[in-house]
This record gives sequence, C-alpha cells and structure tokens, in this order.
Amino acid sequence: MKFKFTRLLSLMMVMFTMFSVSAFASNKDYYSKITAKAVGEGKVYVSYKNQADAPNYAAESSAESGADNQGSAPTHTYYLYAQASGEAEFLGWFDNENCTGNALSTNTTYPVTIKATESTPASKVYYAKFSGRVFMCATDHVYMNIDDDPAANDGMSVEGVTPTYASSNEAVATVDAEGKLTPVGAGSARITASAQDFEDISFVVTVIDNTTAGITQIGNGDFEDWRGVTSSNHAPDNWNSFETAEGSLASLSSAQQVQMVEDNRPGSNGLYCADIWSRSVLGVVAQGNLTTGCINAGATSASAKNNYNYSKTSDPKKSETLSKVPSAMKIWVKFVPAAVNTQHPNAHVQAIVHGNGNYITYSSDSYDSDNNRNLVIAKAEYDFPSTNGEWKELTIPFVATGNNPDGQIYILVNISTNADPGQGQTGDHMYIDDIELIYPDEPVVYDKYVSVAHDAPVAAPIEVTFNNDNTIDFSLKNFSLDLGGALANVGNVTVPDLQINNQGNFSYDGNIQITAGDKEGVDMWLGPTLGDIPVELNGTIKGEYFYVHLDINIPGAPVEVEVGDKAETTFKVGDALIGTFCAPFTVAIPAEYQSFVTVSTVTGVGEKAVLTLEPITDGIVPAHTPVIVEIPQAFEMPASGIYVKGTPTAGLLTGVYEDTPAPLGSYVLQNIDDKIGFYYVAQEQPTVGANRCYLTVPDSNVKAFFFNEDDATSINEELRMKNEESEGGIYNLAGQRIQKMQKGINIVNGKKILK
Repeated sequence: MKFKFTRLLSLMMVMFTMFSVSAFASNKDYYSKITAKAVGEGKVYVSYKNQADAPNYAAESSAESGADNQGSAPTHTYYLYAQASGEAEFLGWFDNENCTGNALSTNTTYPVTIKATESTPASKVYYAKFSGRVFMCATDHVYMNIDDDPAANDGMSVEGVTPTYASSNEAVATVDAEGKLTPVGAGSARITASAQDFEDISFVVTVIDNTTAGITQIGNGDFEDWRGVTSSNHAPDNWNSFETAEGSLASLSSAQQVQMVEDNRPGSNGLYCADIWSRSVLGVVAQGNLTTGCINAGATSASAKNNYNYSKTSDPKKSETLSKVPSAMKIWVKFVPAAVNTQHPNAHVQAIVHGNGNYITYSSDSYDSDNNRNLVIAKAEYDFPSTNGEWKELTIPFVATGNNPDGQIYILVNISTNADPGQGQTGDHMYIDDIELIYPDEPVVYDKYVSVAHDAPVAAPIEVTFNNDNTIDFSLKNFSLDLGGALANVGNVTVPDLQINNQGNFSYDGNIQITAGDKEGVDMWLGPTLGDIPVELNGTIKGEYFYVHLDINIPGAPVEVEVGDKAETTFKVGDALIGTFCAPFTVAIPAEYQSFVTVSTVTGVGEKAVLTLEPITDGIVPAHTPVIVEIPQAFEMPASGIYVKGTPTAGLLTGVYEDTPAPLGSYVLQNIDDKIGFYYVAQEQPTVGANRCYLTVPDSNVKAFFFNEDDATSINEELRMKNEESEGGIYNLAGQRIQKMQKGINIVNGKKILK
C-alpha cells in the first residue's frame, strides 16, 4: 500500500553524459561509428555532417544508441547535441571524465571531426556536463512484513548527493548506508536521511508481524491494482461495485460504474485512481457506489430497505478483516457533480469497524436493528460538496460506540457520489485515491500554517494523535515567539486527551506544561521553565477542514495563536475612498495604518436613508465580518491569514468570496453622479467582486443609502420636487408612483410620511 506525502527539498544533481566517437579503416574501406551512453538526466542527439538533423538521432539517458556509416572518405564530422531535462541545466562539453578545466564548448550543438587511415582507427570520448542535485522523498510511510527482504523506500530520489541514514528504533528496523530497510520486529520507527546542504528527510517504517499483528491497512487502498481492465466491467482489486452486486435485481443493476483512471492525488507516487459515477436506471439515479463489502440490489427504489451494502464475511473477496481498531481514516477525493445540486449537494464516505457478523449499512436508521447496531465498534463518516475539480485530503476520526470486539473484526468502507440514495444526478463523478488507516500510536503530521497575533501565517508541522476513546492529542511543535524583536524558542505546546465530537469539534480550558522542542541548533527552551501555563483551545478537525485557536497565557506575553490553512486576498480601496471588504480570516490593520484607515460594520439606517456605522476601534477585523472601509487616499495591502469556516454576514452587510451577481432587491456600493452610496438593484444585477459586500435592508423602498445626510437630502429633494409636480400622488423614495401608502417612508404632496 502506498501512502505518499511529497516533500521536494531540492533539485540540483551533477550528471555526466558520455559520448564515444570512433572511426577505423580496414581493407581500404573506411568505417565510422558513433555511440552515446547517457549516465544522467538529459537527452543527446547525434548526426553526421548535417547540423540541422542533429536532434533526429536520439539517445535517452537510460539507453544506448548509435549509427554506422561506411564510405571511402576517412574524415567525418559529427554534430553532438545536448538537451537538459527536468531541472538540470547544460554546462558544456569536456574531454575528461571529471569535466574539469574549461569547457571545449558551451553550445548545445558541438561539431566533432575525426580522421581514420587505412591502418589506424580514430576515436575520442566526450562528456556533456549537466548541473543539479536531487534529494527528495515521495513516500512518508512504508509498511513491511517482518519476513520481507531488505528494501529501500521506493519514494526516495537521491542523485548527486551522499546521504546518511539513521533509524530511531533498530529493534523495529535497521537501515544501511544505501538506505535499504531491514525489518527486525513489529512496531514503527522513524528513518532520517541527512545530506550536506539539505534539510533532513524523515519517514516512518511500520513492520507488521503477521503472526501477531495481522492486517492493519485496507488492501489496495492506493487503487494501483485492477482486475479485468481489458473488459467493459473492471474494478480495483479488493473492492466491489455494481458489476459484482447480489440480490434479486442484481442483473438489472449490473453495469460498469467504476473505472481505472490515469490520475492521482498531488504528491502521489502511483499511477492510477478509481473513478465512480452515477447513471440513470429506469428513471432512477443509481449513484456511484464502491465498497470493500458487497452491494445488495433488491428494490427499484434507491432508498428502499433491500438496497444496501454489507460485509459478506463468508466471502473474503466481499469483506475486509482487521487485527485492531483504527482511530482515524485518511482518504483523497475529487468530487465533480454534473451540475449544481442545491437540494442534495454532498458525496459520502463511510467506514464501519464491526465485529464478527454480516454488518449492513442501511439508507435509513428506521431500517436498522439492535443486533446490527451492536456489531458496530467504531464509525467514521463524512459528507462533502463539490471539490471544484481539485483533490482534497479528508481526515475522518472514528467515533467509538462502546461495543467491545468479540473475535475477528472487520471494516466496511462505502464510498458514494451522493449522501442521499437516488438524489444525485446522472454523470456525477468522484475520484478516490490513497486510503490510510491511522492508529493511536501513529501521530498524523499536518503541514499547516501558524499565525501569531494575526501576523502573516508561517508554515509549521502539526502533530495530531487520534485515540480510540474519541479523544485526540494536539501538539504544536517547536513553537517560537517574537518578544519585542527577540525570538524566544518556547517549545512544544501539547494538549492531550481532547474530547472530539461527531462534528470534529474539541475544546480545552486549563493548564498545561510546555515541553522542550527538538529543533536542531536550539539548546535553550523557554517553555519548561514556566511551569503551569493557562491555555484556552477551540478547534475542528473533520474532513478537509483543520482549524485550531489557542490563547496561551505566557506570563508577561499572552498570545493568540491560530493554526490551519492559509488564505490570501488584497485589502483594497480605490479612488472613491470608500469601499467594502470581507475575508474568511481575521485581518489586523497594521498599527501604522490605523490612524487613517477606518473600518466599520453597518448596524442600521437612519430616517434620512443614512447608514449607521459602528467603527472597529482595535484594528482587528474578525473572519467573515463584512465592513465599510474609509480612507483619505487610494490604498492597497496584501492580506493573509488562517482560513476559518463561517458565514460572511454582519449587521446589514453580506460578503462574497468570488465574483457574484448582486441579488435583486439588495443594494450595491456605486458612485453615481459623484454621490457614493448603496444603490438599489432593481433589474440589472451588477457584479459584487470577490471579498466585497452588498447591503440588504428588509422592507425598504429607498432608492439609495448614503454615508452622510447631505447626499441623502439631495436625493430626497429631487424626489420631493417630483412629487410636488405630481398633484398629490403617492410615491416611494425611489420615485415610483404607488397606489397606496406602504410600510416605510412615503412621499405624499411633497412631504415624507413614515407608515
């Protein structure tokens, strides 16, 4: 099983491409031969006397090629052509193997002339030098059986450097100078590879003793192995879909709804993923369905009781055994609906660890039975909308039920294109790759960002251990803090035993002790000298969402910390000097700007259609808080922070995070006739730009809302004059004649009347 986490540390490898050029004569006929053998990354091309044809004779870096020529002429000119590939760069041609001294030529095309006599062959060796070094790892977890032969991590790529390797636990696995791993005993060890001028690479090797540990991962969870790929119905090994369904309507449902695709998640070292899709069967949408168990097709209604997935424990091809209970599951998905589905937008991933029995996953809780429920040991499930064509890694904790395993345990994994049977759309597609089960003794390392006091986020590794008692351990490793311009190395901020609920939420309010970090080159850590430190923590880890907020009360330097994914935008106001802004992260206006940048929420409107603004005085604009921005000159500032889930509304403003047509009946900020205000959207819907806002005022017939009374009075005066000319008609503030007074402000005989 391949679990790949790519970390490209550098690409700078030195490579040599050797050319052997020779000519010889025999029996008064002159023979010449050129061969090329590549010993590194790059391509070489060879021709005789025609420079233009040089690229037509190719010798790849891993193969030999050559060309023979016979003729009476003893002198031949060959054109050698070098082309770097990958990250390499061509440096020049040399006539010595070490490529020392001045290059004979730095041109990629280099003519070589040799002459042979009747009795003396002519030969010469040339070398093409390329720059570059490679030191990277594309697999962060290696699984080995205890009786496996020594083998290297196939995700390691090392060229042009000589690393050293070390094992953190040689009782589990040893590693030799070439990086080959030898399993010793059951357990996990961290392998560290070090090379000069590079950051260390580390990965985990887990050795499984099949006689005691059994199976801890799902077979073919990387979807690299497939059966029947030459037929119309093919499926990944160890998985099932409709073509292997059972039940009274199995023949009707049997059709291909899964296929092998040459695509994979970012950083993958594999070649393939699984694609499932929905189709229409007699007018009913049959969702894409992939399971480690068996599909039972027993009714024409998709949500009927006789349609379900189940573990058929009597058939090893339609059930999956485990030797212990995992604490979380990681899976990569890419969900592409055929169209927007507002009623039933979500795809579905589910995994059930259960005892020795044919556990059934019903579409409705009302179909379930006590005997079936009592089989469940732990369950992980997550519904998610379109991923907008991008791969997303989901981490889904298992929630323990309290039922104890009795004998052999199983895991039933179900993946479908819609969370509600029969409610998807024909042509919904979901791509799946690399499923990994996580256990309590295996911390999950997240590459996330940390923001301290709303400063720009900094990349940092975060460790989370999922325990089997519905708790997690959270650890912010090697935390450092800027104290008045001096960097203080605080240490590891670890909060254990956080109770996590079904929504992935957890919290803590108490004291912790900060431990020393393990950052290389740091000898002094502040945290262990501080004793008990009060900490408030709130967080969510569910699916693709990761967010943790900490208030760490370090004596004399209390600090607010956010951990999660980075989001970016631009805080900008144009020449109008008034604008709107909203971001899915907290934005801190720099202190040097706060004297002239004013941000406010809109809390209401006055009688004269003037907005009531509530200034934010501390310069901190919370996430998802739409605001009015006022400034004396055009201004632009990049802004970034930690992404927070939420709804972008506050007061009367609503923010948007992508270009959006303004809703009918709303108000959009515009400059009309040199009057800046929020103008009513009646027919044409102007676009509200990303990270901007529109105004909503219920039960309002006002033409526009303004920031000062003069502009509002000016507009109202125009309406008043228009009404005076109307001979007693009734008008709203938009200047529209109405049959009777309506709720709000009305203009009757040129006077404003509030109803």
